[in-house]
Amino acid sequence: MNTASPSHILPTLTRTVSGPRDDAATSGQTQIVTACRTHGDTLVIALQGEIDRFTAAPLHALLTSAAAFGHTRLVIDATRITFCDCGFLNAVLGWRRRGRRLCLAACSPAVERLLNAVHATGDRLARTATLEEALM
Repeated sequence: MNTASPSHILPTLTRTVSGPRDDAATSGQTQIVTACRTHGDTLVIALQGEIDRFTAAPLHALLTSAAAFGHTRLVIDATRITFCDCGFLNAVLGWRRRGRRLCLAACSPAVERLLNAVHATGDRLARTATLEEALM
């Protein structure tokens, strides 16, 4: 197991980014990726906060870099996501569309709502109750 920081994947991972929107509720600094580690060919990330089409750029960059470095499985700790929409969904489905495996662990209520809507269209994403189950 590689527990070292995967700095080769995304050097800007710990940097905060400003969203392009001007309204007071969303113009602050946001850091959606709070942890990142590798476990063989698996990339394990923890996300937090609001992930929408305006704030998903770091997630897209991380997943693109991870794919380029040969990671084929993604486990997302989704416990601390407070809101997500198509920006989050496009990032994770983009990962899976390329034949890679994806598992969402410990989904927050916001993620569950989004996944229930996705399941209504017939698309099913793997979920586990805990991060430990996802890594088994």
